[in-house]
Order: sequence, then C-alpha cells, then structure tokens
Amino acid sequence: LVAMGCIMVRQCHSNTCPVGVCTQDEKLRAKFTGSPEKVINLMTFIAEEVREILAKLGCRSLDEVIGRTELLRQVSRGVYDYPRHDPDIGIRVPNVKQVADAAARATGARIYMTGAAAANRMGLSTQVPARTAYATTGKPKDIVFFGDNFTIQLRKSTLPRTITRDLAVMALQALDNIGPDYVDQQTIDQCSQYLKSADKKDIQQNLRYIRNPWLADVARQLVS
Repeated sequence: LVAMGCIMVRQCHSNTCPVGVCTQDEKLRAKFTGSPEKVINLMTFIAEEVREILAKLGCRSLDEVIGRTELLRQVSRGVYDYPRHDPDIGIRVPNVKQVADAAARATGARIYMTGAAAANRMGLSTQVPARTAYATTGKPKDIVFFGDNFTIQLRKSTLPRTITRDLAVMALQALDNIGPDYVDQQTIDQCSQYLKSADKKDIQQNLRYIRNPWLADVARQLVS
C-alpha cells in the first residue's frame, strides 16, 4: 500500500483517504497515483536485498537458509546480526556502534557521539570516555547485549532533533561538554575547521531551536 501511495493517516474506515488508496469517493479516488510499476519496483528491490543478504551468508537460495538458525544471532532485544567467525578467537563480538544504531532506529531515533567522545575525536580533549555511550534523539536507556557482557548507554541529547548532519552535532556536543569556563575563541576556531559549508548551514538554520543560550551564542560564532 505504501508503494502505491499510502501515507498511513489511519482513516481507512472513514472513506476519507486523502490519497485515494482506500475510499469510494470519486473525488478522492482521482488523487490516486499508484501503478503496477511501483509495486514491481518494490518487489524488485526486496529481491535484490534478499540476494545481497544471502550472498553475505554464503548461500545461493532461500531453501539453503531454511532452518539454519545458527546464521542469525539475537544480539539484544529486537536487534539481530549475522555471526562472524574468526579461526583464532571464535565468534566475533558485534560492532558496538551498529548495535546502538539498530536499537535507536527501531524507535525512529538517531544516535550521535556523546560530548566527551566528540571532544576527544576533534582533538579538544585528551580524556577518553570510560563507558560506551551515545547521545540519542529518542528515550534514554541501557542496551545490554551479547549475553550480559556488554552495556551501551543511550543518553538523551539536548540538541534539537532538526540538526541532522553528524559533524554539526559532533561540534556542538563537544563544545557543550567542554563548557563555558573552558571554551575560548581558539577552541571555536578549531571546531570550525572540521565543519563543511553544509554542516555550518545546518547549524545556522537551527540556531533558534538550541535551548541553551550560551551554546546558541557559541554556535553563532561557529558558523560566522
């Protein structure tokens, strides 16, 4: 239905579908833009993705993976991966960032480096975070995976969700972590060198949504 134009307004029962997918109203049906070709494209892309996944698993057909439960591993609640085996160390530990990203995307959220990690990455601090953590646009939570051997902290980001470019978020996270007592013009200039024009534009367009007045002022200097 989505491939045919459905926008999921959940009005199927009311005969008021705004895109004409689920209605008997002739005026609304005139807005229908679906076609067989769109469904064909969807199924073609699904088939291509299935073939790519099978290739990663070393299989040629779906028949070869039926019942092969060892090919899929539950890493955390709602998060799965394809186990990778090393001849020397056995099963490899899942990539931490990929696990955190998958857990966040399951709820429509995104993850970014925490302020401490961002400051270290940008050369503004020599401190290395002791715990594995990410800032998230979603709800804060702890992700326990690979049994109970690893924990990832997802902390609520204080930046506006509308800032979407990774480098833009990284710079603001780093400056916010360092704080007003230690951020000077040299620090701002050093951050600015990492940013591309698109990153600065992203910050510029979202200045009014930054709730911390001090950080908003630093952000203006960052993009000026």
